[in-house]
Amino acid sequence: MVTEPVQHAVRRVDDQPTATLGDVDISSELSTRSVRRPDYERENRAFASLALEMSKNPRNMLQKLVEVAVELCRAGTAGISLLEGDVFRWEAVAGVFASYRNGTMPRTASPCGICIDRDASELMHLPDRCFPALRADPRFVEALLIPFHFQDRPVGTVWIVAHSEERKFDRTDERVLRALSEFASAGWQMWKARDTAEEASRRKDEFLAMLGHELRNPLAAIVSAVGILTRKGAPGGSQRAVEILLRQSHHLTRMVEDLVDLCRISQGKLALKREQVELKSVVADAVETTRERIERRGHQLSVELPPEPIWLEADALRLAQVLTNLLDNAAKYTPEKGQIQLRTWRENDQLLVSVRDTGIGIPRERLDSVFNLFEQLGSSLDPSAHGLGVGLSLVRGVVELHGGSIVAASEGVGTGSEFTLRLPLSPKPLTAAVPSEPPTSVALPPSRILLVEDHEDLAESLSLSLSFDGHSVRAARDGPSALEALKSFEPDIVLLDLGLPGMDGYEVARQMRGRCKDAITIVALTGYGQDHGRRQTAAAGFDAHLVKPIELDELRHLLADRAAIGRRSGALTTAH
Repeated sequence: MVTEPVQHAVRRVDDQPTATLGDVDISSELSTRSVRRPDYERENRAFASLALEMSKNPRNMLQKLVEVAVELCRAGTAGISLLEGDVFRWEAVAGVFASYRNGTMPRTASPCGICIDRDASELMHLPDRCFPALRADPRFVEALLIPFHFQDRPVGTVWIVAHSEERKFDRTDERVLRALSEFASAGWQMWKARDTAEEASRRKDEFLAMLGHELRNPLAAIVSAVGILTRKGAPGGSQRAVEILLRQSHHLTRMVEDLVDLCRISQGKLALKREQVELKSVVADAVETTRERIERRGHQLSVELPPEPIWLEADALRLAQVLTNLLDNAAKYTPEKGQIQLRTWRENDQLLVSVRDTGIGIPRERLDSVFNLFEQLGSSLDPSAHGLGVGLSLVRGVVELHGGSIVAASEGVGTGSEFTLRLPLSPKPLTAAVPSEPPTSVALPPSRILLVEDHEDLAESLSLSLSFDGHSVRAARDGPSALEALKSFEPDIVLLDLGLPGMDGYEVARQMRGRCKDAITIVALTGYGQDHGRRQTAAAGFDAHLVKPIELDELRHLLADRAAIGRRSGALTTAH
């Protein structure tokens, strides 16, 4: 209850108890003591002032509350102790020991621990006999403690202390203190909610600033690369410029996809494509994806897998995304020539995967918060690598969708860190899984393609790519001009953006389908890939659904296979 063993006017030089809890606990006397006459008018005025303070400043209301407790209960000292881990902190104090506000005391050394454990009112006489840390002058003669709650769980106590034998607490004091504990609970929750909102706002502002910074870097590189391509007489520069464009475009795409995935997870709309997956192939994909960064920084990566095949019923792409994020973080936050270890093992019916590094480590107080959205581990040690603080939040979301869990461990700053995830194992499949073949280049028969897209640069770049493949391409910027081109151009395939100005893509598709029935293939182009969006495009008459940014290889495969798309098979083809 007190901040620390009281330093002034210590009554005894020893710190050993001289009595048991049973000796100091006199809670039963509350039912036999005479009760002083209540002053309801005074109480109502005090409670009204507390309600006003709570509406203005819930955090300061707790201090106001203990001042009211001193007044209404004629106490020598009153306080509010909040349980924070294994210690109590005096959040508010009034009266004789007001100077001890914000001090702490171990839970086991405080009567508040008994009050929390029993979740009941406690009255104690000379509690310093059992709790030596309370020994001070003036002495704690009598203490009345009431717990207060958050979501039906005791989180702290409101207490009053008498410093003389003449003052005896009774049922009136208990009633008043219980009413004040309800105020304490409400005020504490409002204060926590306000702090949470302020923290979320702060992190949002930091994220927006980081987002601007992260977007400027690849965009600046893209602009410079374009300058090289448009400049005459730059020997050997064109190929390097193209490599820059590809690398930075992939970087931008990954950032956007991570943000979209997080939105889907938070809305419960991220669908997993579960199948029988062998762990070794997932790990191989993640290692290959992060190999360049790990080798560039001179790290040594060791991978330990069980000798026998490990099978999971999982989304292989998403699991590889999880491991890629963890390995990528290990590479970024570990000084050059560090050690990174990826280890997997079985534990009963679960798979455990650990990614450990010799990096900068994590402060212990931040081990839980590292999975929060927009939380940054610290400054990356790789100058070329930054981030938005969404990776670990995405990792946790994907792992939990698989029915698993993930925890972070670290001994502190400079000691490295370890992330361990648990996933449910799957029985060995009856037939061996057939590995999917990587996309190969496709020879396309020439087609007449109508591209309906209001974004001028996107329309032009996509038109050029399709023209290079030998197709005849006509571009339209809006719905009416697309319907006119349908009649004059007579396309085989329509690539149709959903977000057109005026008449949207859904309406354009419905009208086209009404005019041409099954004679053409209509493909939706959109930035949204959720299931309900795909159902909407199918209902509107689309044969396929492509999510921007469009991968040309996927588009080429879809065009080459257009005869089997959609309406003849009765299924909507999707790509993302």
